[in-house]
Amino acid sequence: MNLLFFIFSSLALVSGLMVIQSKNPIHSVLFLILVFFNSAGLLVLLGLDFMAFIFLIVYVGAIAVLFLFVIMMLSIKLAEINEKRLRYLPINAILGLLFLIEISLILDTDLISLISFGSVFTMDPENSNLYAKSLENTSLDFSLTSLFKQSYDLTVITLFENQIDALNFNEWSQLFSRSSNIESIGLSLYTYYFVFFLLASFILLVAMIGAIMLTMSKQVSIKRQKVFQQNTRSFSETVSRFT
Repeated sequence: MNLLFFIFSSLALVSGLMVIQSKNPIHSVLFLILVFFNSAGLLVLLGLDFMAFIFLIVYVGAIAVLFLFVIMMLSIKLAEINEKRLRYLPINAILGLLFLIEISLILDTDLISLISFGSVFTMDPENSNLYAKSLENTSLDFSLTSLFKQSYDLTVITLFENQIDALNFNEWSQLFSRSSNIESIGLSLYTYYFVFFLLASFILLVAMIGAIMLTMSKQVSIKRQKVFQQNTRSFSETVSRFT
């Protein structure tokens, strides 16, 4: 399992670098498709098979193919691209530096210690007791759990002979452990995040209507059928007018 994880992750990183390093736009899109496939493999290793298939269907089947069609229809000259590559080098360096700063801020020492402390929760009961013995002389700050009030519910803390005997909590993954991935996603999406789901659908509706209105061009010279006037006029007036 670890070998497959390293294979998929390394291929995804190499493909991501080739996306921005390839001079040919079509080659960049092909490497992007390879990134999507490797990411789907990582999702399968995590047990999210439904998300992996959705990832392939949406990103590879729709977005990547759309990129290919747009690139092939546009007249892109590689000579012009090569001339302008050095112009954006300072901007790319600044963006890369900002990205590294964001990653360093995310990987904080408190977060890493909290993740290592959270490994107690995922262990078996036998191994958790062994891990608790190593924390016998360690002072634990349980105030860090306030960061995860929405995801974790700390219920029982029992201290016996200066050792952590039990620490039980309710986790979202345990609540959905008996259901499939589709049921878990549907339950969390339509129960806890239904407002955001409706808001996203409304935004997509506005975007669709806006695209239709932008593409519509009304010209006076074009003869169009006036359906409302034809349906509302009376039969007697229409016949008398042409007689």
